[in-house]
Amino acid sequence: MPTGIPAIVLSGGSSNRLGQPKALVSIQGKSLLSLAIKKLQHAGCMPVVVVVNKNLQYDALIHSHGATIVVNKTPQNGRTGSLKIGLNSLIAELGRVPNQIIMCPIDRPGWKSSHIGSLVNSGTSSCLVEGGKKGHPVSLVKDDLLNILGAPDDASLRSLVDFSPVEIDNGLLWLNIDTPVDLEKLADNSNFFDEL
Repeated sequence: MPTGIPAIVLSGGSSNRLGQPKALVSIQGKSLLSLAIKKLQHAGCMPVVVVVNKNLQYDALIHSHGATIVVNKTPQNGRTGSLKIGLNSLIAELGRVPNQIIMCPIDRPGWKSSHIGSLVNSGTSSCLVEGGKKGHPVSLVKDDLLNILGAPDDASLRSLVDFSPVEIDNGLLWLNIDTPVDLEKLADNSNFFDEL
């Protein structure tokens, strides 16, 4: 397992379609935020930074397990903007741009801590792939991080980074928590979350 690879969890969206904060959705008695942080920590990622909107700040602290919580005051500007806020927090903590990070959006929980090592070991910016479908988390290396830092907040990450595929066969990369129907899919696959 990797040690000391920083990680960023993106949870800054408003969750309008879901009707409740995605980070606080519960599965197996744990919030998605708590679960993501624990999986990253289990994989050896440190520090872990969580980017939230201002309405989620207090609840995120309760579920943080020692992760740093930072607020994106303008999450409507895009996911890349939230990623940049997380990166700037890491840079302030580490005193430098990291050589590599793991980034995972809160609404894509279908991965295991064991997948993180595969991403890190690829040595490139990479994404998980299962059954031909790309998914999250992703690994981002320094050159791409510098490019992201200079990009507009609303730039698509796909337009900024060429991800190398890392094949897996034991995930749920298709799982995207976006609407109430997706909560049913999450519940139907609850046994996936028995182990980190």
